Amino acid sequence: MALTQIERLDTVAQSKVTTSVISYARITLLILTPLFVVLAVNSVAPFLETLLVALISAGGLVTSFVLWLNWRFKVYALSLWCFLFVIRNAISNGHPHSHTVLEWIGEHSFSLLFFYYGCALWLKARGYARANQSSFREEREKIEKWMDEKSAIAHVEFPTGSFWTGYWTYYIFNPEDCWVVARYKRGGKKLASCRVYELKDVRFARLSSGKWRIDIVPQSGKKKSFVEVDLPVPFTSQPTLTQTA
Repeated sequence: MALTQIERLDTVAQSKVTTSVISYARITLLILTPLFVVLAVNSVAPFLETLLVALISAGGLVTSFVLWLNWRFKVYALSLWCFLFVIRNAISNGHPHSHTVLEWIGEHSFSLLFFYYGCALWLKARGYARANQSSFREEREKIEKWMDEKSAIAHVEFPTGSFWTGYWTYYIFNPEDCWVVARYKRGGKKLASCRVYELKDVRFARLSSGKWRIDIVPQSGKKKSFVEVDLPVPFTSQPTLTQTA
C-alpha cells in the first residue's frame, strides 16, 4: 500500500530512535563480547555449556561487525542475537529445577528480558529497513534538517511525566505543512520518540488560566493530551496553529 507524504516522513522520524539504539548497542556489544570470549576460552564447564557460550560470543562478534555497516537490515541482526541468547538459556542445563511459577520466572528472568528485547527490536528493524530505502532519501534529508534546526524554528518545549510514566521533555514544532513531536529524556539529549503528524492531528485550546491544552489525535494510535502548557508568542502567531474551543 502506497504511503502518503506524512506517513513517509513519520516512518523516517520513528527510525531516528532506532539510530540511537544502534549506537548504544555498538558500545554494549564492545563490552560484552570480549567478556563472553574470555568465558568461553577459560571455561571448565561441561562441553555443552562451553559450546553455548562460544556461540553467544561468535554471534556477538558478528552482530557487532554488522552494526557498523551501512546496511538497512542490520537491526535484524541485533534482534537475532537476543533470540540466540534466549535459545542458549533454554538449552542450558545450568538451571535448577523450579518448584513454583515464581521460581521459574526468577531463574529465567534474563531469558524473558532478552525475548522482550528481541521482539521489540524486530519491530523496530522493519521500520528502520523501510526508512533507509533509497526511495526515502528526500524524507531522511528533511527529517535530519528539521531535527538539527528545531531550536531555530518557532516551537513549544515543555516538561511532563511522573514517577510511573517517566520524566520527559517534549518539543513540538511546525517546519512545513505538518507537526513534528519529539520526546526526550528530561535533562538529557537522548531521543525517546519522534513522530510526524498532519496539521489537523495536533490541536490547541486556550484555557481560562491563559495557558493551553494540546491534544494529539492521530488517525491511528492513542490520543495524547497535555494541559496548562505555556506557548511562546512566536509559536501562537503561526498561521498553521489550529485552535479549538
